[in-house]
Amino acid sequence: MNSDLAGSIGLLLLFLIFSFFFSSAETAITAAGKVKLKVLENAHPDRKSGFSWLAANVQRALSVTLVGNNIVNIAASSIATVLFTRFFGAQKGPVMAIAAMTTVVVIFCEILPKNIAIAHKEAVLYRSLPLLRFFSVALGPAIYAVQRSIWFIGGLFGLKLDTFSSFVTREDFEVMVNESGESGAIEEDERKMISGVISFEETRVSEVMVARTDMMAISSDTTVARASEIFLESGHSRVPVYEKELDKITGVLYVKDLLAPLSRGAFDSDVAPLQRRPLFIPETIKTDEAFDLMKKSKTHIAIVVDEYGGTAGLVTLEDLLEEIVGDIQDEYDDERPDVLEEKEGIYLVQGYVNLDELSETLGYQFEFEDVDTVAGMLLSLKGNFPEEGESVVYGPWVICAVEVVDHRILQVRIERAAEGE
Repeated sequence: MNSDLAGSIGLLLLFLIFSFFFSSAETAITAAGKVKLKVLENAHPDRKSGFSWLAANVQRALSVTLVGNNIVNIAASSIATVLFTRFFGAQKGPVMAIAAMTTVVVIFCEILPKNIAIAHKEAVLYRSLPLLRFFSVALGPAIYAVQRSIWFIGGLFGLKLDTFSSFVTREDFEVMVNESGESGAIEEDERKMISGVISFEETRVSEVMVARTDMMAISSDTTVARASEIFLESGHSRVPVYEKELDKITGVLYVKDLLAPLSRGAFDSDVAPLQRRPLFIPETIKTDEAFDLMKKSKTHIAIVVDEYGGTAGLVTLEDLLEEIVGDIQDEYDDERPDVLEEKEGIYLVQGYVNLDELSETLGYQFEFEDVDTVAGMLLSLKGNFPEEGESVVYGPWVICAVEVVDHRILQVRIERAAEGE
């Protein structure tokens, strides 16, 4: 009798240990995801085959933990019921067994192992692999039966239940990047660069291009001497060439192509023969597609056209790269920052700044239909072209036109209104 009692207690403890194992393994697999499993595969060469198997059989591994956990929990509860009935009688025994097993299973076989697995998922996975692969074979028939049953039930209700994917989605990755930035795991500049890469394929060229009104272009009958002066004044190395009007771009003039006629003294010759074939792209194209086109055509500048074929603006490789790495300043660039905090709650903002950038910087969502820039937002709120010094209110902000030239809003000042104002 004593040996039977000791054996039952020993078996009960063994089942509870296995319950602890299955619960921790299940949580570690779910928390890690397939990407983490691939990382661990390279980080632990001694268990590379095990992690490769786990990454390729996540669905089966989870089924192993779930089936195994239920088997050992049911078996442990049955043994506990027999033991408690033996000691406390047929009336009190089962009730006391339920209370005791519920407490033990919930605390020591569910909550505790799962918290350990979340905090130390790499170590749990490393130590769990041999047993997981063993039980994958040992419980093979039971797992097959369970999976077939699940697929059958899912088919009755039109649900697809045979796939499990723990790949990180775009949304998951964005949250991970933002959380890593806030916790200090990555620097703010790194966070912005990664966010720029993620959003690169979602941004349209129209959002990053130099608008038509800001384009520097020259006429095809411009002389070499005058073109040289324009290059010196602007600091550009490439300038679009048009014939009669800006909607008829005929080419792009490179500053280095002026060296030959200048060396010959042909100062009065036209630049038309020197221009190179332009690359035209639609304003609706995504920035990643534009980047690929410019790389393939080996050009650093592209003319952006609207739906009617007119010139909407131009975009350079630098403009596209700045979407990822941030502003690239050279000796010719205007050093004025896009958003300058003059005082607490008061910002001087350039009119061309994108509303998404403004929203991120100010921590407030500026949303307008068919408007992408700060200048467009002020025009939409005002209803007409504002004079310098005129202001409007948007939410908790007072938006004032600071610099307006030729019906173009170049700078605005955005100030958080005082409470109650």
